[in-house]
Amino acid sequence: MGFAKGFNQVEAAAEKAVRPIVEGHGYSLWDVVFVKEGAAWYLRILIDKPEGISIDDCESIDGLINAEIDRQDFIDKVDYLEVGSAGLERAVRRAEQLPASIGRKITLKTYKLIEGFPEKTVKCRLEGVDGEKITVSGDFGNKEISISDVSKINYDDFDDYDKLMEE
Repeated sequence: MGFAKGFNQVEAAAEKAVRPIVEGHGYSLWDVVFVKEGAAWYLRILIDKPEGISIDDCESIDGLINAEIDRQDFIDKVDYLEVGSAGLERAVRRAEQLPASIGRKITLKTYKLIEGFPEKTVKCRLEGVDGEKITVSGDFGNKEISISDVSKINYDDFDDYDKLMEE
């Protein structure tokens, strides 16, 4: 999954259809992903809430989302529908997800080696977003880079999982 400028047509239609269901049940809609894996097309609805998402949370809205997707014109393009958690190492695929990610540890991948980075993949912290640029910090110091140079961003919270469980 690369860094996207916006939803594709199926993702946009699905987002519009399922957002009221997701938010009506007290969750936030993190992402809608329409992707081909092998011969099959998957539509993934990724949800979140501050204390994390459980299987019960996903099951509580799965039937409602499935029924709503079945009413959509694009249903013939979807082989599998999945409702799940955005996850500890969630992908940040869209610019509108960046503000909610400020302060988070991330793994950042770039299309080319950025001056001052040790390699094209770095672990860092997202410090800010300003238009078409992001600011990150790490062992390399603070660096402002263009969003167009970013190929992938994922949260890097797995190391914090044990700390979360102790709270």
